Amino acid sequence: MRVPTWWKDYQRLSYIDPHWLIIWIAIYICFLSLDIFFPNFWGSALIKYVGIFLCIVYANQKYRDDYTLQLALLFTFLADTILVWTPFALAGVYVFCFAQFMHLIRLTKLPQVSLGIYTGAFSFFFAIAIANGLEPIYAIATVYALELLCNFVMSINNWRANSKHFRTRCAFYGFMAFLCCDFCVALRFLALNGSLSPQILPTVSFLVWVFYYPSQVLVANSSTMEPSSPRRKVAKSKATN
Repeated sequence: MRVPTWWKDYQRLSYIDPHWLIIWIAIYICFLSLDIFFPNFWGSALIKYVGIFLCIVYANQKYRDDYTLQLALLFTFLADTILVWTPFALAGVYVFCFAQFMHLIRLTKLPQVSLGIYTGAFSFFFAIAIANGLEPIYAIATVYALELLCNFVMSINNWRANSKHFRTRCAFYGFMAFLCCDFCVALRFLALNGSLSPQILPTVSFLVWVFYYPSQVLVANSSTMEPSSPRRKVAKSKATN
């Protein structure tokens, strides 16, 4: 009898530290409940902010040698810091571009030196776009959207090549949720500038975090490296002694 894919995923999910699983679920339920019943409560933003920071902590503990993943999550946290606590939305999206590029490096196995090349190419494209009359937010958003789509495609390819690996499935589901989140962000932006009806604002603003937080938790579990195993190291040291 063939074992269903969802059951295999459930079994792999059981390998995750239950303490972290409880934390993720508690944070998710907490801020969603606040957004539903107390939509203007500042505590919801703080809980979301802490939740994103804990993704960095988790990745640092689980995949200590995956510096690219940790750097990508750090850029994400920095971008969220700018977007949540400051009025500089343009700078926040700019930093998000670097977060997506770090994900692209680890998914495609590009050398990390390509980050310097990317920085120069990004700056050149941005300057050309502004010189030709394109609004800065649209120029940066174009780069960001292309990077996100590339990461989603790469996550699909990696998943198909290694469908038995839980981490490749996490990458696929994570970037899918990322796309859904940013689609809602785009709808929210269009509603705010009058291109769409403002009546959709409450719904799409709520859906942004419905998708965004799970995307970060899943991406934090999508390392291309093996998990760190301190217990094994301790066992080996005892064995040698």
